[in-house]
Amino acid sequence: MIRLNLNESAYPPLPAVAEVLHQQVLSAHRYPEFTPHGSRRVIAHHLGVSDDMVTVGAGATGVILQALQAALDQYHGVAPELVTATPTFDGFPILAQLLRMDFRGVPLDRGGGVDLDALRTSVTASTVAVIVCSPHNPTGTIVDERELHAFLTSLPDHVTAILDQAYIEFSTAAPDLHRLIARHPRLVVVRTFSKAHGLAALRVGYGVGDERLMSGIRRFEIPFAVSAPAQAAVPVALAATTALAHRVEAMRAARDRLSAQLHAIGASTIAGEGNFVYLPGADGVALGSLLGTCGVAVKTVPGHGVRITVGDTFSNARVLAALRATAATA
Repeated sequence: MIRLNLNESAYPPLPAVAEVLHQQVLSAHRYPEFTPHGSRRVIAHHLGVSDDMVTVGAGATGVILQALQAALDQYHGVAPELVTATPTFDGFPILAQLLRMDFRGVPLDRGGGVDLDALRTSVTASTVAVIVCSPHNPTGTIVDERELHAFLTSLPDHVTAILDQAYIEFSTAAPDLHRLIARHPRLVVVRTFSKAHGLAALRVGYGVGDERLMSGIRRFEIPFAVSAPAQAAVPVALAATTALAHRVEAMRAARDRLSAQLHAIGASTIAGEGNFVYLPGADGVALGSLLGTCGVAVKTVPGHGVRITVGDTFSNARVLAALRATAATA
């Protein structure tokens, strides 16, 4: 089975990162930092912000959990609510359930994008946090920067906004990070090393935002949650800017090529900005089912479409070969 269902990187860790991880094997009997101050310092320096504006956790999911816990800590009503556009990352409703929050999903627009107007309308006095995913998972669509600023400005003061940028490296239209966090003190921008950096197994991500907001979120950092290999990999991964840029460019090209090839055989795709291609509607779901029977695992979103991770050359060719063979025998 070819695994194209989890949006993992088609590439192994960069050579410099692989080397430092190999060295970490000999220190596996040692604990990492109690809380990841070293990683925080390196990430803050890389972003050009103060250390107090950064939190580090067990992947983007762990950081979002921390942000939700901090938001709940300031909430004094009943039936706290998390609002986000759906379909989306399967982990969001799970996090809401863990924290005993109601989960309100707001449908995407007809083009598979986040409907910010509908999202804003869904915010109530019980809304503790709103998650905006851009590029969106699973469609890959992005939110316009001006519209994003207007949306964030319109939110009530009691709402924490979480901008999930797990796939931001693959996007060609990233919003200005410094402008976002300067204008919106209730916003935390979340990123990860799992996607473009290819370090999904290490579970390390980070959030950046206003110092006061981040001070509350850092209170929920779990001791020893970021492993020693992850802490060792972070500075090396951030330093390898040129090598990462080459990989990202190659992935974008492979994504666009796969999308064009799918179009050529009659499949409809959404123009996305992640490391995946999304095939919407019942036809997309049907094609995903066919790929499953041909040994290619993809992410099916029931009633909505199917997401195909852009893999290596062999995996992408396998997707096209399977669909062509199916079409020829239909």
